[in-house]
Amino acid sequence: MNQIQRIVKNISVTGLAQVLTALMSFVLLIYLARFLGEADFGKYSFAFSLTTLLATLTDLGVNQLLVREIARNKDISEEYVNNAVMMKVPLAAMTFMVIVAVSWILNLKTDVMVLLYLFGFYNVLLTVSNTYVSLFQAWERMEYAAILQIIERVFTVALGLAVLILGYGVIAVACVYAAAGVLDVAISVAITSRRFLRPSLSFNPSLQRKLLVMGLPFGLNSLFAMFFFKIDTVLLGIMKDDVAVGIYNAAYNPLLSLSMIISGMVSAAIYPVMSRYFTSDADSLETFTMVSCRYLSILGFPIAAGCLVFADRFIELFYGGGYLGAILAFQILALFIPIRLVSTVTGTLLTSINRQGFRMLSVGLSAVLNIVLNVILIPAYSYIGASAATVISEVFLYLLFLFYIWRHYRGVNVSSTFTRPALASIVMALAIYPLRDMSLIITVALASCVYFAVLAVIGGFREEDRMMIMNILGRD
Repeated sequence: MNQIQRIVKNISVTGLAQVLTALMSFVLLIYLARFLGEADFGKYSFAFSLTTLLATLTDLGVNQLLVREIARNKDISEEYVNNAVMMKVPLAAMTFMVIVAVSWILNLKTDVMVLLYLFGFYNVLLTVSNTYVSLFQAWERMEYAAILQIIERVFTVALGLAVLILGYGVIAVACVYAAAGVLDVAISVAITSRRFLRPSLSFNPSLQRKLLVMGLPFGLNSLFAMFFFKIDTVLLGIMKDDVAVGIYNAAYNPLLSLSMIISGMVSAAIYPVMSRYFTSDADSLETFTMVSCRYLSILGFPIAAGCLVFADRFIELFYGGGYLGAILAFQILALFIPIRLVSTVTGTLLTSINRQGFRMLSVGLSAVLNIVLNVILIPAYSYIGASAATVISEVFLYLLFLFYIWRHYRGVNVSSTFTRPALASIVMALAIYPLRDMSLIITVALASCVYFAVLAVIGGFREEDRMMIMNILGRD
């Protein structure tokens, strides 16, 4: 299997798992929104967002560090993974104490505090199981990560839907998540012990200190990223009410899930490859970066245009006529999709060339901007202001990534990949807008045909695309 085939295999496996789990999660999300109503759905979103943010304290960037280091030298796998897991036990206890302290400081209602504790337990366990997922990723064996991901989602969605249909509320759903966290850790340990290494109670203080110090830039990047993704929900919950949180997340969650599916499966596949290219073939690394950005631009711009045109149809389809206030927020938030997808590649490039400190700084500055914009815009514009803050912050993050790549590596002209996909998407949107009242499936199919036809006419596909397909097929 050549390198391109291996990348495609990992993207395909990860993509299949991401799509399946995302569809299952989305079904659960839709039923949560419908069964719980705007207020309780807002409580769910607030508690889950806050604990996801705080759970980054359990990892502190160690998982991302493991991928890079093990990809370069697989002989260190057992020592590094076992010590990383043992190190997370005290970090998990510290994280949970922080969750308890935050719930007390914010003087939350009893039901919201219980949600924080249950979702906190789940998210902390998830960081532990993700240590083993980092091992699978570094070995480029993403099929095991896919198995783990699918089993956990089936369990969570099936039981979550069951408790909703039986009439139980949001607390019962949170209990399902907590049980899923235990299952996740058990399965990841079982796969690791059978296929990769022997889990043990390893304790090497010097190595653990090394992991903490080297992982800190990754950890701060993850923490800032969680602020970037989740702080709008938290601030809406503090500055407005549960209803505003529910409406905003009804718009944000589908788009966030979609972008995470695509960026997650791409970054998981390209990160080990980029890390190796940096030490062995700098020219291939630059070419690989440009090609990855071009394909994500080709994918991202029509998605954003389609969401703008069909926003009301999608919201009605998702929520059965409810959450109509989310339509404008959905249209605004759709604008971040192509930028976020390309930023996945540029951010991964910074990490691969040992410039994770600049990635951390970029995400941190963007998170600060996001917080400032939310504080300014939420009091006057509620969830619409939060939506605008998210898009502006995404653009700022993209520009910072490019600045640090140009300054500390080389001039990689990623923005040149935007022109043709953006133009083809505009033509597509104008062509299908008069047909937007037709069947959604038929209209989306027509839109796809128009987009790819226009893209082909204006030179959006190149000879290197044909060569890459031949490589995938194993032909010269």
